[in-house]
Amino acid sequence: MSRAPRKRVIGLIAVANVLASAGGGVAAVAMSGGNGAAQAFGIAETRELMAAAAKPPPVVDGVRRYNVGSAHSPQLSDARSGGQTAAASALPGGAAVRGIDVASWEHPRGALINWTQVARAGYKFAFIKASEGNYYANPYYATDLSQAKAAGLYVTGYHFAVPNVSSGATQADYAVRQARYTADGRTMPLALDIEYNPYGGTCYGLTAARMVGWISAFAAEVRRLTGQPPIIYSTADWWRSCTGDTRVFDSDPLWIAAPRATPAPLPSGWQDWTFWQYTSTALVPGISGRVDVSYFGLAMVRLLDPGAQRNAAGTAIRLQVRSLNAAAGQPLAFAAADLPRGLSISASGLITGTMSASGTGGYTVTVIAGTPSGGTGSVSFTWAVTSPATSPSPTHRPTPPARPSPHSASPTGSTSPG
Repeated sequence: MSRAPRKRVIGLIAVANVLASAGGGVAAVAMSGGNGAAQAFGIAETRELMAAAAKPPPVVDGVRRYNVGSAHSPQLSDARSGGQTAAASALPGGAAVRGIDVASWEHPRGALINWTQVARAGYKFAFIKASEGNYYANPYYATDLSQAKAAGLYVTGYHFAVPNVSSGATQADYAVRQARYTADGRTMPLALDIEYNPYGGTCYGLTAARMVGWISAFAAEVRRLTGQPPIIYSTADWWRSCTGDTRVFDSDPLWIAAPRATPAPLPSGWQDWTFWQYTSTALVPGISGRVDVSYFGLAMVRLLDPGAQRNAAGTAIRLQVRSLNAAAGQPLAFAAADLPRGLSISASGLITGTMSASGTGGYTVTVIAGTPSGGTGSVSFTWAVTSPATSPSPTHRPTPPARPSPHSASPTGSTSPG
């Protein structure tokens, strides 16, 4: 850094410190990670986030949960430290765009992530740790979620499972609430991080049958609450050891942690991966320190839920069904079933038209997309068509009688004396 920029940065930090210590002002300069770009951020909000992050780890069932701020387990972090670097510019076969996953750990001393820089560097999606067990919520999650979306990334939260502290359904309820899942066409399905136990035995003291039951309960509750199955994050080794290589979840999206030149072997049952986390040592513009990076796979078609729709008859519609495949430049051919009358879908997934007055009612729309190589994917959502909004008739008020002018003739018709 040249001397002039260094002085400028030091000055900004000094101003922020003076404002914070004085308790005055409404905005501070919080230094963002990566290359030192600054973002305006409220002093009160910055203090609140730093205070929440500085709290000691919770103690649950007599165990200090020291790993809550980390993205993944220390066992997995150790294994990934020797994996690929993110320096390679060429994408491996079958891989498409890159994305990142972050946790509270990526905010050292309260540093913000500059999501605009992340997006400009070509990253298209982000997984953000939202919760762990039923006892921890990432204090930076809401800020990262909103700013990543504002920067144009596809985003979702992920939940670090701790199966021996509460049931799968209980943790699913907690995860969906903390992740603030919203079907809006830019939010990916919630992800379940199910892997090595940071706090004890690898499989949390559960048999394979009980572990499969726990994951099933979590997945069923997430599907009930969001309408989407969770993305499952794990390793082939942990899956074999702790689930007995079950094939129960092979229709759910797989996010495989494999810091190698290839994601294989995959956990039993899955024929392909949706996301492949290939490194934990990437240097990403806008973020302090090294970060986990994943690929999105072109073999799978994953459409993003646009959410429940509701429009009155006569409304002009323009709704794009989005996917990471399109963000990667992969051509898709779209079709749809049970669209409301008056609407159609283009080959690129754009729904247009005008709601027909004869088509009021409820619809369950299913959009299907396919790749030239034969891969397919679908998403379903509801669409309510209501009667046209009518303006209330104006209330008729009788016109008041005209008030006579003082110069007009007498209303009695009498004449003035002659």
